[in-house]
Amino acid sequence: MAHGYGVIGSGYVGTAVAMRMKRAGLPITATTRSVENVRELRGLMDDVRQLDITDPDLDLSFLADLQSLLISVAPTRQNDGYSDVFARGMRNLVGALRRRPSTQPLHITYISSVSVYGDRQGEEVWEYSALDSDSQVNSMLATAEELMLDIDRPDTSICVLRLGGIYGPGRDMVGMIREAAGQQVPKNGNAINAWSGLVDIARGVQFASDQKLIGIYNLVDDMQLSRRELSTLICDQDGLPPVLWSYSSGENERSMNARVSNQKIKDAGFKLMSPSMLEPAVV
Repeated sequence: MAHGYGVIGSGYVGTAVAMRMKRAGLPITATTRSVENVRELRGLMDDVRQLDITDPDLDLSFLADLQSLLISVAPTRQNDGYSDVFARGMRNLVGALRRRPSTQPLHITYISSVSVYGDRQGEEVWEYSALDSDSQVNSMLATAEELMLDIDRPDTSICVLRLGGIYGPGRDMVGMIREAAGQQVPKNGNAINAWSGLVDIARGVQFASDQKLIGIYNLVDDMQLSRRELSTLICDQDGLPPVLWSYSSGENERSMNARVSNQKIKDAGFKLMSPSMLEPAVV
């Protein structure tokens, strides 16, 4: 019988998930695009492979020994990096997954982003809400989700987890806001961002795998404050001057401005450990 857990894309999220699954007793096969990362990961994982999803001869033979797979990929450079990964790379990866020779059941969790909702002027959005077609990057992210969900194999079940901005070890968002106190930041202070804590992301991926979730779920915390409201709250607590948000509507900003509902994954039985970055999970 198939066993083990696989991770395609061993970055900040992928590595956290892999380590959680390893602590749960699963043998881990991890992939990374970077040769340097292969050397670093070998001390942490059971099996580490260099894998570039844009490679037309993509070798996914290692999936034969796995029961669950996380796909958490991101561009390593700006500009054409998104097209590289989410257009060419995801089409290539999905094609290889469709053609995998094994018929062992495989559950896939695919990491996406709530930025696909775009600027909804602060309105509440759910998993079935319309997606942003104005932003080229958001359109690519949405297309990548569709490709993944359309693999259409009876032995393959797929869950898409849409994340917000990520905070956690090494990503102290509260500290970054304190450092920006009194300074001008060229972003829309009235935009409402969604956030996801790394601990809950790793727990949510494990939950999706254990429960064999299918379909799209928003994996975000409970905080629904605008940038201005959040920064003012943090700065006031510490007696600091406010952050000065100086966004001009003529500037090019890929904006996400929506109150993202996390009710669907809660209804499935998932419980947050970190309601917001102001109340981070204690582990």
